Amino acid sequence: MGRFFPIFLVFLLVQFSSGYPKMEHQMMMDPTTDYIHFTGLIACKYHHAPAVQSLVLWEHNILTKEFLPPQELNLDQTMYPYKYDIKATAFGDYPTFDYEFYVNIVHNCSRWMKSKVQQVSFPRFDTVGNITCNKNIQLD
Repeated sequence: MGRFFPIFLVFLLVQFSSGYPKMEHQMMMDPTTDYIHFTGLIACKYHHAPAVQSLVLWEHNILTKEFLPPQELNLDQTMYPYKYDIKATAFGDYPTFDYEFYVNIVHNCSRWMKSKVQQVSFPRFDTVGNITCNKNIQLD
């Protein structure tokens, strides 16, 4: 124990003297907050029973690959066609300065009602200001 104590002290000294590295990509991102609002209808090609199991908004980013923005989702499957409403926030996009949003939808809206994942892209948006988009989605 006695000969390991100096090594342990050196380890602690090095551990707490070196600061935490800064995340470079966060420093490059625009500090503004953009509010995103997507709405629309979801239709199913093969049947009208509730079919959507999951719907998640993502943003493609060159640095972090995929970014999951903070979001609030409302999906109404009580009447056909289904209605969706997504509200999210984003904090700029570097280095392209535009947003590339898409949703991954897990659904069983297939001929044999097998679950599958469908990716639906939204148009590109500039990172300045608030974004509102109404897009109807056809599941197949």
